[in-house]
Amino acid sequence: MHMLDAPWMVDVASGAAPKAVQVLAACHAEMNADAFRLLNQAEQVMGSLLEDTEPVALRPGAFEAISRELGGFQDAVETKAEPQLEGLFNHLPTALRSVLDHHPHPIWMNKIGGVQEMPLETLEEEGVRVRLLSLPPGRGVAEHTHESEELTLVLQGGFNDGHADYFRGDVCHASPELTHNPRAHEDGPCICLTVEMGRLKFTHPVIAMANMMLGWDRS
Repeated sequence: MHMLDAPWMVDVASGAAPKAVQVLAACHAEMNADAFRLLNQAEQVMGSLLEDTEPVALRPGAFEAISRELGGFQDAVETKAEPQLEGLFNHLPTALRSVLDHHPHPIWMNKIGGVQEMPLETLEEEGVRVRLLSLPPGRGVAEHTHESEELTLVLQGGFNDGHADYFRGDVCHASPELTHNPRAHEDGPCICLTVEMGRLKFTHPVIAMANMMLGWDRS
């Protein structure tokens, strides 16, 4: 079983993690009982720390600024048309369903090797790229490394990245030191939620050039 470790869960529980990682962790906890327990423990620890922390006065106008931010987000959500997601895939985690229900462009984009991706711009922020990936049986993403961290949650099917097998509910944590080649298992397609905190760096120069020339590298 491949899980987010305790430091990631503490970042999620404290609110320090990017919002995309928070959504990924919520989905992971819904699909994996051990991940649920670890996230719950992290939330309890953070709650205890907050209870022991001396209150600090807000700067003037802080409450109004937060209210404006929340109001703007709510307005944006309410004005977006709900996309048609029927048949996308079954057993979607609740946290991800909530994101996709308000996503403006739920469209699969073709990539190299039959791979498809669906960018989730509503979860992105500076330096963080978020997408759904659909890998055909036996196909995958060309060998690559990473500028920073990458988290991949398996939503359907499974894949092998040359180092380990990952199945539904598992998380693959790729550090900058890791070179891997994720490929869906031969017995069926694989759909994943991927959060990249930095660019992918393809090891094959032809693949890297094609990716850049065709405009498929948005990061």
